[in-house]
Amino acid sequence: MSAGYFPKREKLGLEDLFKGLVTASHILHYHGVLDAYGHISVRSPDNHSTFYLSCNISPALLSSPDDLTEYNIEDATPVEKDAKPGYLERYLHSEIYKRFPTVNSVVHSHCSDVLPYCVSGVPLRATGHMAGFLGTTVPVWDISSHYPSGSKHDLLVRDITVAASLSATFKPATSAGFLYSKMRSALPSQIGGSSEPSHEPDHFVVLMQGHGFTTVAHGIEEAVYQAIYTKEAAKTQTAALTIHNAYFGGTFEGKVDVEGGGKIKQGKVKSEGELKYLSDREAADTWETNRRTAMRPWGLWCREVEVCPLYRNECPGGDDE
Repeated sequence: MSAGYFPKREKLGLEDLFKGLVTASHILHYHGVLDAYGHISVRSPDNHSTFYLSCNISPALLSSPDDLTEYNIEDATPVEKDAKPGYLERYLHSEIYKRFPTVNSVVHSHCSDVLPYCVSGVPLRATGHMAGFLGTTVPVWDISSHYPSGSKHDLLVRDITVAASLSATFKPATSAGFLYSKMRSALPSQIGGSSEPSHEPDHFVVLMQGHGFTTVAHGIEEAVYQAIYTKEAAKTQTAALTIHNAYFGGTFEGKVDVEGGGKIKQGKVKSEGELKYLSDREAADTWETNRRTAMRPWGLWCREVEVCPLYRNECPGGDDE
């Protein structure tokens, strides 16, 4: 595969970038993360204030640089005046790039395996070492309190104000975070102190109430890895919860209100056993290890879509090919 867009690579060219972005869209469709909807974007290597996103087309049908549009991060407007119609939710990408200078790729998905964790109140957790990037907490962002007056309540991130709220969820301004940053700034640099605010998100994945999820990364391959293994983590957790509840069952405990017709008051379900999730240390260490190997699955995934007749990638390769 052509070089150019993974953060540790020395060479970065637009031809490689376009080819990689089209390939990434195909991979995410092939693995069921995207269907006719959803999208992946990448920050421009030549201009840090712009990013590339496909025009309004299904991810599987992207095939050439003509299908890609360059947008201004400041307001999500196309750089070229005659650009093809784009996605309504391009603001989702622009506000994330605006808030996090270290983020270079964003994936937004409506994956049905993840959606139950967007509506059920059951937290999505890292059940295995391939999903360490989830950490021990995956926030759920609810758009319902962020709609501008007079706007459609269709769950779409269709303007800057709503998108800014979503982007802030990747690094919430909590009192604990504020105290932590103050403690870091008070320490000598030799032992980890720093007066510079971190531009890294606290979370790599945010779930969206009734909508899907968004993941942010330092490069395309990393973003694709996170999107695919977010889906796999959700599938694993759902299966684990299912067999756990089927095996252990549960009992309902409470007080019976005789005068109230036999209704149970202060009732709760008591179950045996508990699921084992990754600890903070395990999540951090597994992701530190796995992010260094992201090119291994990327090579396999590229080959899968190269040999599938559904996908066409007519982007020219870079000089390294």
